[in-house]
Amino acid sequence: MDDALDDIRFLADSEHRAVVMSALADGPRSRADLRDVTGASSATVGRMLQAFEERGWLVRNGHEYALTALGSFVARSFDGLHRDMAAARDLHELLPGVPLDDIGIGVEQLADARVTRATHENPFAVVSRVREIELTTDAGLSLTDFFPEPCIDGRYEAVVEGDQTFEAVFAPVVIEKAMASDAAEKFAAIVAADRSDVYVYEGPIEHPVMFHDGLACLIVRNDQNITEGLIETTDETVVEWVKDVFERHRATARRLAPEELATGEGEVVA
Repeated sequence: MDDALDDIRFLADSEHRAVVMSALADGPRSRADLRDVTGASSATVGRMLQAFEERGWLVRNGHEYALTALGSFVARSFDGLHRDMAAARDLHELLPGVPLDDIGIGVEQLADARVTRATHENPFAVVSRVREIELTTDAGLSLTDFFPEPCIDGRYEAVVEGDQTFEAVFAPVVIEKAMASDAAEKFAAIVAADRSDVYVYEGPIEHPVMFHDGLACLIVRNDQNITEGLIETTDETVVEWVKDVFERHRATARRLAPEELATGEGEVVA
């Protein structure tokens, strides 16, 4: 029998135990404190503390309990395992669409990433999160072939009505759909804004990306070109890859001039 697995099971089998370990990792706590953070009964907390003490993870000092050096090590290790497993659960459906080899990273470098997934219950979760990023950052880069009306609205508020600087590389379909939409005037205003530079890239955009205030964002799509999720990270390797992908596309794109947009007819002037 693996005694280490027994200890892992001991912590994993009860959410209260993990909460107690996390609370104690922040400093000594009284039994009353631990009852408050767990919502468990006094008897349950007492049994947990006794079990932790028997394992050499904590000591009692008067009315307070504190982790030993061993307990602190266990708390850090279990917290790391929990965080990694949570990341694995968030990422498992998205990873086939993430070019790990091209970026030059392993899954572990995405362990601290924020993941937003489109679900049947919330199919617009990614669009909502992208709009939130657009509205709350000072500078943005965007490479995409999909720019729906909620994002146009958000970018208009940030760039035209606000003071965000914005640089975008769009596929032609973005301009065509934007100028045929109810947000055509807002899109034209974004293109004409002093704080924006918009380019048109004629080739396929395999990996849509964004970069906002040091945050790299990867739009993840499945093999049917349907957006499944958004991954946000400040990992340096991912950041450099996103910036490089953007710059490579921009280098062969053409600048879109405001006068090319015919807002009345909703078409791009040739």
